[in-house]
Amino acid sequence: MAAALAVAGDANGCRTRLDVGGVTVIYAIALVQQNPGLRAIVFDRPEVLKVAAEMAAEYGVTDRVELRAGDMFVDRLPTECDLVLLSNILHDWDVPECEQLVTRCGAALRSGGRLLIHDVFLNDALDGPLPVALYSAALFTLTEGRAYSAAEYCAIMRKADLTPGDVT
Repeated sequence: MAAALAVAGDANGCRTRLDVGGVTVIYAIALVQQNPGLRAIVFDRPEVLKVAAEMAAEYGVTDRVELRAGDMFVDRLPTECDLVLLSNILHDWDVPECEQLVTRCGAALRSGGRLLIHDVFLNDALDGPLPVALYSAALFTLTEGRAYSAAEYCAIMRKADLTPGDVT
């Protein structure tokens, strides 16, 4: 999945990519491997970045993947990024937190930069596909969030003064 996301993320022309809540850095690794001129910043909690550091070293990308510790809702995100990735993050949060996070990520983007939301998507009727609807129901008991539809993500992006692009 990481290699496919690296291609789908289309980092052509990007110099710096920010991965908010990057956990294991697998997406950052795939992206810098796919794009030799790209630098990635993974922003996550300090305890999570211990594993990320091991993986970055294992894949030989420590010179191009920077690990920064912080709380994505409180601490200042790295700014002047060309591409910001939220991979499997937003489904953990309710709409107000999603709006806050998308707004914060939008502020970290350079003019013309892109925010990439990688997640499972409900249909716009919010009743399927069945596996995603079942996963969304499980999220109610595990997190503050649920699965969202493309239309909901687009509305969140518009509220953050971002222009939604293609949904794939």
